[in-house]
Amino acid sequence: MITDNRQYLEPKKVYIPLTDKTSKIANLKVAAQDNVLTGQIIAEKFNGKIKTPVISTISGTVIGFEERLDRFGKIIDHAIIENDFKDRSIELKPLEDEVAPAMIRNRLTECGIDQLTVDGIYTDIDFSRPVKHIIINAIYTNEPFISKDYEFIKKHAEEIADGITLLGIASHAETMTLIVDKFMDEETVDNLGKATVDKGIEVVIINSKKVQAWDYKIAKKLVNETLSNNLLDNQIIYTSVFAAKVTHDAVRLGIPLTKRQIAITGDAYKVNTLYEVRIGTPLSEISEELGGYDETSDLNIHVGSFLTGYQLESDEFSITASVDSINVSSLRIEKEEVCIKCGDCNDICPAGILPQNIMDAELRNVNSRIVDLNTHECVECGLCTYVCPSKINVLEWVRRAKRRVG
Repeated sequence: MITDNRQYLEPKKVYIPLTDKTSKIANLKVAAQDNVLTGQIIAEKFNGKIKTPVISTISGTVIGFEERLDRFGKIIDHAIIENDFKDRSIELKPLEDEVAPAMIRNRLTECGIDQLTVDGIYTDIDFSRPVKHIIINAIYTNEPFISKDYEFIKKHAEEIADGITLLGIASHAETMTLIVDKFMDEETVDNLGKATVDKGIEVVIINSKKVQAWDYKIAKKLVNETLSNNLLDNQIIYTSVFAAKVTHDAVRLGIPLTKRQIAITGDAYKVNTLYEVRIGTPLSEISEELGGYDETSDLNIHVGSFLTGYQLESDEFSITASVDSINVSSLRIEKEEVCIKCGDCNDICPAGILPQNIMDAELRNVNSRIVDLNTHECVECGLCTYVCPSKINVLEWVRRAKRRVG
């Protein structure tokens, strides 16, 4: 359970990844010993022809470049910036009142707002192709295992609503949808209601205690077609209230993306905390500030959603804009049992495919069967693994099948 709210905004150094999961090439804009400002572009990363700035999250001196572990478990190049603790920032003019779509898009790009949520069916903030629908998730962490804390939404409801509107304007979207929890406290619901009224934002209420891919179902109802692994293919941007808030900050206040709110949980810590963290801070440094680990061996580090996140063996990776939750717990190895063909994974699959049958085809290396079962339609939500009574990682077998047939 999350019992505390903290900040860690003044690290001595930050380690900024120069590439990410989708952008594999970077072009440096700074050199060692250069002085930089908060929000200054230090590199440009490329995904095909799409160019995205990499910004400094503090002011200080670039002291070098180093290969380090990233949040996806890959070794990539990082820029190391030493903090001068002056927080000297680039100056961006606040954009008030009505703002043209192109101005919003340009501002989000120069503030480094692109890849903010990567788990499940979340998308990047990407306007490179047509977008008809904006979907915003207001259910904190999207997890069945973490107690919800809606203080962030309660406090920033007006900014969140404005951010949703700005994303809608930037994309010329036809609809804007806000997903809320039926178990939200009354004050949070009231604040969101007042903030979204008369803004053309449809509020959809779901039961967060039932894990049943409600976000997938909402998206599918909007477009009435088979959903892609990437909802951008279906002309949908799906992201979080955090993305809406930083959109408001970038456009209305001229504030670049340099901080991230994350949930840090697990039995390895004495306290579970909602943290506001400077992007680029290593998890090891935050863990030390939390008092270290209760146990120092056999720890399991899980970054992102419990259902679809990433397992890492080291805490030396840096917090990035796409990290919204981290769980560090004692390693528990549960032995997989034989599949009993109960069909639970098939029943819960939101895409309507048959994970158990796909797993069986993968085990038997039957490529034609993998194709016939429409394996490519899997959106990797992780629900098949979540419901499996035999403790089988069904999702991993489906992923292998997808890779086999391309």
